[in-house]
Amino acid sequence: MVLLGTMHPSSRPVAPTRTSRRLAVFAALVAAVALLALGPATPPAAADAAPVARDAVRTEIHRLINGERVAAGLAPLRIDLLLASRAHDATFSCPGAGTTPGRALDVALHNGLSHELSGCPDGSVLDVMPSWGYRSRTGEILAYNYESSELVTYRYACPPGSREFDCTGGGGTTVASRIAATALRMWIDSPTHHSIIDGDYDRFGCGAWAGTGTTAYGTGGTFFACVFAKGGVTARLDTKRPTVAGIRVDGAVTASAGERHVAAGMGATLEATARDTEALGRIAGWEVAVDGRVVVDPLIGGRVDAGRGTVTVRAMIPTTDLAPGTHAVVIRTLDLAGRWSAATTFSLVVAP
Repeated sequence: MVLLGTMHPSSRPVAPTRTSRRLAVFAALVAAVALLALGPATPPAAADAAPVARDAVRTEIHRLINGERVAAGLAPLRIDLLLASRAHDATFSCPGAGTTPGRALDVALHNGLSHELSGCPDGSVLDVMPSWGYRSRTGEILAYNYESSELVTYRYACPPGSREFDCTGGGGTTVASRIAATALRMWIDSPTHHSIIDGDYDRFGCGAWAGTGTTAYGTGGTFFACVFAKGGVTARLDTKRPTVAGIRVDGAVTASAGERHVAAGMGATLEATARDTEALGRIAGWEVAVDGRVVVDPLIGGRVDAGRGTVTVRAMIPTTDLAPGTHAVVIRTLDLAGRWSAATTFSLVVAP
């Protein structure tokens, strides 16, 4: 696991941070920077990069960061769609000339963590952000790990040095993928990164991108980038919930509260259209429940491989364990900001 964090000199935490363990800390001219590496300290090899398989990972990072802030008695941050897009893969202009990829894509393409922008000479994202309209406090944190998407229990507000995701003496718990939980635990255990997460900001956005080659720290893995700011353009905040419509079961259109009949023991293929009408909004995943039991969720099955504003979501509803009769099926979709659509319900009738 590798971390890097930087903030504008005027950025300050608004709550005490925890003491970290086994950190290599060095100073940069623009701000305090911490680097933590669990792996060989050799130059990273060049490699290609590919999108992480789903935007649900980014949604998890947003959710876990805000969960840590709430556990510390701080207000949660709003998702800023411009920051989220440029923290992920959206190309933007350099202060002088040239362009550079979004932050997560940029570090993944170069298989190494650096606050310097690859396409901009002598510039970091903090140097560019004033031209985007963020002229107050700003900060950035980066991370890399090669964990899996296995689900783990993550506990907020764990004591300093907690290597495990669950701990004694922490706050509330949630379920998250190991890949996201690892990034958060290491950020929280680092004083510099923790001070940015707990900093005096009101908005942020995160990106995640997979490296496909061999890095100094492992093969493949995922690169994370989160950008923070205080103040900015209100229109860039995500305020709209996504929608789900056009439900089709085995190809037949099914209206809300309508019915669809299937034979016992046969799976039912469900399709629907999910939309996020925010200008930079993205669909991150979806959830399907049958009689109140979740059978598909954003981390297991309900994944969006190329998140965008309008996607066709597909899921197989298992019917082998459903008794003959009518069953309530509920589908809803999740956007990048962690907002759920209204639930849409229809009846699935299993023939005897």
